[in-house]
Amino acid sequence: MVPGAPWSGPGAIPILMYHFVTNKPPADELDWNLTVTEADFVRQVSYLRCAGYYSITLTQLYDAMHAGSPLPENPIILTFDDGYKDAYTNAFPLLRSVGLGGTFAVVTDWVGQPDYMSWEQLREMTAAGMEVASHSVSHPDLGRQPDDVVRDQLSRSKQVLEQQLGLPVPFFIYPAGEPFRFGTAARQAQVATMVQEAGYRGAVTARSNMWQDPFAPFALNRVRVSGGTDIYKFAERMWGPHPDVSGC
Repeated sequence: MVPGAPWSGPGAIPILMYHFVTNKPPADELDWNLTVTEADFVRQVSYLRCAGYYSITLTQLYDAMHAGSPLPENPIILTFDDGYKDAYTNAFPLLRSVGLGGTFAVVTDWVGQPDYMSWEQLREMTAAGMEVASHSVSHPDLGRQPDDVVRDQLSRSKQVLEQQLGLPVPFFIYPAGEPFRFGTAARQAQVATMVQEAGYRGAVTARSNMWQDPFAPFALNRVRVSGGTDIYKFAERMWGPHPDVSGC
């Protein structure tokens, strides 16, 4: 990591959102949109390193926003939703090969199920410096669930992750980005308050924006990386240097 300057936000820091990283043929159009091939992922992470990006964790971003901790130049956060097995078999080794880290959003009831990571795999990843965030117990739409269900999803997933991994889990990633995609402003405020009351320091939405506001730590923004995104569109979406101009 290279030295940087204290946070002077609000400011643009890209938080990228991935789901599948695999060559397995998608089952339908939704899976196609959520699937980045291994070749495309290698091209993307190689571009990031060549263009001078340095991966940080959500914890580092929070500490920069609220304690003035320095960040490296060109910080970026790579997140991987749902806890799919290919996050361990494909994304994890490819990230390590180029010296980048990732934040893995885990749905606790899905751990150990077919096509999902195991607790042993998650422990190996955290031991290697990867970050784990809660993604709820069962991935419901928190904008539509009763408050008691929301509170249970928040607290129980955090408790299970911390018990299984032996590490604090201070960040939450909203399932499907809700209620920050289609929920009302009032419901967004209610859910964000419950996330804070559950002991989280911050939370990440699925709103496509790179602007991160230190006064809204429970509504951080992300940029989705969809299947079929070429390197030029990838660079454009995160306001990165043009691959041809930068030689990346």
